[in-house]
Amino acid sequence: MTSALLLISVFLIVSSNYIDKTNGDATINNVPCRENHRCNNYGSAYAWCYTDSHDNWDYCCKTPCEYDDQDALRCKSGRYDKFCGNPGNKTALLEDCVGWSPCGHYGYEFYWCYTDNDSKAWGYCCHPNATCSSRIGYSGNVCNIGFYHESGGYWKPCKPT
Repeated sequence: MTSALLLISVFLIVSSNYIDKTNGDATINNVPCRENHRCNNYGSAYAWCYTDSHDNWDYCCKTPCEYDDQDALRCKSGRYDKFCGNPGNKTALLEDCVGWSPCGHYGYEFYWCYTDNDSKAWGYCCHPNATCSSRIGYSGNVCNIGFYHESGGYWKPCKPT
């Protein structure tokens, strides 16, 4: 059982960057859909899928995830615009995200991920276009963790890569 979970975790880490979110394989947060429940509307005004055997779910993109005029990554999920994107698998402080929780929004106005399998530890993630650097008014290096690249106002400490 443990080796099967390890293989699944390795698969999720390796494959998460290769998932096309518009074909029904993954959610707006780059989490793979459950094999028997691909992205669809299922009677809702938005697209979604179950992500695990516990019926946890997430929104899905029906259009490519692209930058809007405010430098936010968005896609269409049915009738709604949703924030999306793949800022990676490391927190702003360079901690590894667990395989089933890559950096994403998960219902909040900032990027974050779980850093342990028990869902007790988590960390902020930098916006995909953000760089970890010094900024006037902050001590040490910071990056923006919010929806918008520069105007979100969500600046958190980070470690340069």
